[in-house]
Amino acid sequence: MIDPTALLKWIAVSGLLASLCGITYLLARRRDTWLHQLYQRYLSELERRMRMMFLDARPEWILLGQAVALVLLIGIGAGVAKIALLLIPLVIVGPSWELERQRKQRVIKIEQSLDGFVVALANALRASPSAGRALAMIQPVTAPPLNQEIDLVLREMHVGSTLDQALANLSARVRSFQLDAAMTGLLIGRQTGGDVPAILDSAASTLREMMRLRGVLRTKTAEGRAQANVLAVFPAGLILVFEFAQPGYFAPLTESFTGAVIMVVALLMWGASVAMSRKILSVEL
Repeated sequence: MIDPTALLKWIAVSGLLASLCGITYLLARRRDTWLHQLYQRYLSELERRMRMMFLDARPEWILLGQAVALVLLIGIGAGVAKIALLLIPLVIVGPSWELERQRKQRVIKIEQSLDGFVVALANALRASPSAGRALAMIQPVTAPPLNQEIDLVLREMHVGSTLDQALANLSARVRSFQLDAAMTGLLIGRQTGGDVPAILDSAASTLREMMRLRGVLRTKTAEGRAQANVLAVFPAGLILVFEFAQPGYFAPLTESFTGAVIMVVALLMWGASVAMSRKILSVEL
């Protein structure tokens, strides 16, 4: 049973926080405040990262969701369960983590279709010496999401960019070593007057071997990554189990200065261990 007093306290705290969030939002809309600069910088960064992945969501809605989640968590932590305050850092950095995760998944999909794209480009260049026309020929049959990137390259060329500039922008957006290698081979072949289709065929063979070795590497490190993920979420799950079985079990950590210091140190050490484990297991070719 939830204590009615605690529930009323949670409602009061949540209402106060919602009011503070509203005042903060109004101040952030004023152009002469540092909050407005911070607000615009955060929205611009979210918009840039979503635009690079062709996402249609508005960054304002993401920020609104974060504000609502923070109000609820702080209200719950103040009135019902203080353990909810531990989720505040996750709400703050959650959108950035999710966008980065989606970017990495997008890069993996692009790299998986890169071999076929390079072979198709080489064959198109044998039929048409123009690299721009060859890209336009194979863009409709290229697997997504790489076809979106090629379409953007063609659009940039239509508005006046050179092929070299458009391909450089493509490499900067995707940030994939394999894509950089393929585009570098294409550009060098064009600039030196070499046999570009033969260069691309050689690059496709190299990409196939790299993908095979990367698959072997991921298989060898899969068990270690799974163990690291389990150990990363295990402390949070253990805390929730103890809190559910015996409410107030961790009260000494949240109701005293010494406990707060211990909790902060523990969180920092936990975060450092998770970061180190991911760094060790992120082996690249």
